[in-house]
Amino acid sequence: MEFGYWGFRGLANPMRLALEYAGVEYTDKRFASKEEWHAHRDGALKEAGVAFPSLPYLLCADGTSVSQSRVILRYVAEKHGFGGKTDAERWAAAMVQEECSDLFAAYVKVAFAADDAREAARKEQIAGSITTHMGRLEAFLADKEWVAGGDGVTYADLMLYDVVEWMWSLDGELKDAYPKLRALHGRVGELPAIKAYVARKDGDKPFIDRPFTPSKLG
Repeated sequence: MEFGYWGFRGLANPMRLALEYAGVEYTDKRFASKEEWHAHRDGALKEAGVAFPSLPYLLCADGTSVSQSRVILRYVAEKHGFGGKTDAERWAAAMVQEECSDLFAAYVKVAFAADDAREAARKEQIAGSITTHMGRLEAFLADKEWVAGGDGVTYADLMLYDVVEWMWSLDGELKDAYPKLRALHGRVGELPAIKAYVARKDGDKPFIDRPFTPSKLG
């Protein structure tokens, strides 16, 4: 199995967390330049018949290819038993995934703002979209152990674990403002596979702490 993305955290981290949690063998192909990516796209991926060759992508040993970040995350989760056990859990996980995507979008607006407008963008996003979506997620989590409401982890927990770290990097006070999200982050971080991955600093698949994006904000 081959997973491909850039050599920064970006959209890929929830998928990398899911692959590690699933315990599958995979190659984490991290592209350093557009030229390297285009050569691989127009060579190996074209030869493999990948229908939608974009980053990120997942190429499985049986020839199955999956593209688009949220689809890859759900594919891995459903193949390995953490996509939700009931319809209610599956829909809850899907809704949380979309809320997390809105938070990622808010970070990107700050990260890619002009240098002289970045601080204003940060304050605007925190006061607006970030507060709105983190508040909704805090309320939705309520007293649940895992966000989908079942007795086990879903891919939405992994995505939420990742995105709150992006938010905390914008304003450390957000940690204390949403204690239920912080507690969930702690629970996910203590899962053996996730804990081991985050601690991995070398080898062929080291954990990427920063940068989040290729912007000046990181």
